Amino acid sequence: MARPLILLQVGSMKRFGKFAIALGLLALVSHSEARADAAGDFSRLLTDYRNAESRLRPSAAMQLADQRYLDRYDDDLTPAYLDARRKINSDARTRLSAIDRDSLKGQDRLSYDIFNWALADDSSELKPGIADRFQLLPINQFNGAQISFAREMQQRGETPLSRARDYDNAIRRMLGFTRWLDQAIANMREGLKQGVTQPRPVVERMIAQTEMILAGDANSNIFMKPAVSVSEKIAQGDRARVADSYRSAVQDELLPAYRRLADFLKTEYLPQARQMPGLSAIPGGKDMYLHLVKSETTTDMTPEAIHALGLAEITRIEKEMEAVKLQTGFAGSLDAFREYLRTDPKFKFKDEAAMRTEFIRVRDAVLDHLGTVFSSRPKAPLAFRFHQPFVAPDRPAAEYTPAPGDGLRPGTVFLNSFQLASRPNYTSEVLELHEGVPGHHLQTQFAAENRTLPRFRRFGSETAFVEGWGLYAESLGPELGLYSDPYQKFGALTFDAWRASRLVVDTGIHWFAWPREKAVAFLTAHTTLSRSEAEEEVDRYTAIPGQALAYKIGEQDILDLRRRAQTALGEKFNVKRFHDAILKDGSMPLAILNAKVERWIESEQQESL
Repeated sequence: MARPLILLQVGSMKRFGKFAIALGLLALVSHSEARADAAGDFSRLLTDYRNAESRLRPSAAMQLADQRYLDRYDDDLTPAYLDARRKINSDARTRLSAIDRDSLKGQDRLSYDIFNWALADDSSELKPGIADRFQLLPINQFNGAQISFAREMQQRGETPLSRARDYDNAIRRMLGFTRWLDQAIANMREGLKQGVTQPRPVVERMIAQTEMILAGDANSNIFMKPAVSVSEKIAQGDRARVADSYRSAVQDELLPAYRRLADFLKTEYLPQARQMPGLSAIPGGKDMYLHLVKSETTTDMTPEAIHALGLAEITRIEKEMEAVKLQTGFAGSLDAFREYLRTDPKFKFKDEAAMRTEFIRVRDAVLDHLGTVFSSRPKAPLAFRFHQPFVAPDRPAAEYTPAPGDGLRPGTVFLNSFQLASRPNYTSEVLELHEGVPGHHLQTQFAAENRTLPRFRRFGSETAFVEGWGLYAESLGPELGLYSDPYQKFGALTFDAWRASRLVVDTGIHWFAWPREKAVAFLTAHTTLSRSEAEEEVDRYTAIPGQALAYKIGEQDILDLRRRAQTALGEKFNVKRFHDAILKDGSMPLAILNAKVERWIESEQQESL
């Protein structure tokens, strides 16, 4: 049920588990007796499912703000783990099918539909030939555990541990992760035997990341801060013990595990890494990709149809680009204008401070106008930080990390200042709209703050909905007082063209067997991305297949829903109420969203009679 945000992350890479306690933990016993209380049965099923999944997949539980299993790291790279997840899934589907959906009302019925879809999606992912092959590709440069764990540990250091048992739990989780890394190496060795490997550019990026994590003195490593600054809240007699134990775990266990990974990647894996970037180059790869296409888009669109949609969108967008280019007074061709934007110093940030200041300006301008198109604003503030150096070379221009839902701590947009000279300033408005308000920050907080929803919906992250909303939010610029500068308007169009190009490039790589250079050339021809940015993007699509398809497909669906609502309601259409209807129930598959909004349109029509 847990799909990481922003960033974060694809259906095929749901590597969150702990099989060692698997079969004995399952509370999902089959309820053969019929019950009259369908709502009660359904509530108990959701609770049982969450408990079983949280024990098995503690990292996924953390994404749902479930902090019960912080002493464990996932053990999700073995056949036993897959068997445990399959049993959880099968038992849950059996229990769900015994519940009379028509007896459920309101939110329970909507939860039933979303949960049913998610179980079916997980069942597809867990099929033999799909799940077991993804276990042979356990890490990548974009959202691999070797990076996500490092970021988690750095953030842990920034939020001081206040109890001795917090240190003990952190050490146990750290040691679990070292075992995970060794299992990942074993799985990649098996992948070499079966011809299931990552492509060479992905491996080269992973090597660079791992070496950066290992660089410098061990005592000043990014993992070491909790051992250096021990909270005074911890009893005096425990402080030296927890600091020494933590330091020993980092120096004697964690860093050597990273070194083993780096040595394996360089000496064994890289020489045998595959040359072609797409999944179609490995055994069973096309079946893996078809699962991802359906899972990430939540539709039945074929790769061929998605590829064609991307080409059509590029044609449409480039016509709009020509018109906006003329508004700037530029007399040359569209290609020449793109090159002008890539190279002229006035379109670059002079330093990190200037970048942060610009994004704060846009955020504040949006907040000043937010009440014109939204009924409420997030309780949690929105902050801007910069990507950590060891992840920045492989991260996007910006990335959102949500607030916890209590309104007390901020949501954060991580800005990327790596190779600052390549970061344009004319895309600040569209980028803030997507990652901040009214994009991911407003959308995630809208759901997280609604405590009447079950947890899997408050913190859910169906990619087509979440990223589709982010792109839709970009279209609201004029309604929020932005895009008055034609360069910023062109920046918004470059982002639109970039997302349309993803449809072409992702399917091109994984379905039509494009080589890496063809994909890079396509991106540089149809976007303002620099050569290095285009390479980074292609390697991202290579590492997390299918995820890039969700953005444009989700956006198109929400735009279509707005057009349908405006046509049906005419002067009675209220954009604030429409946005409430989209957001208030959390993320969900697009077909379920469509049915829900159609019901909302009917209710609005009835109210207007």
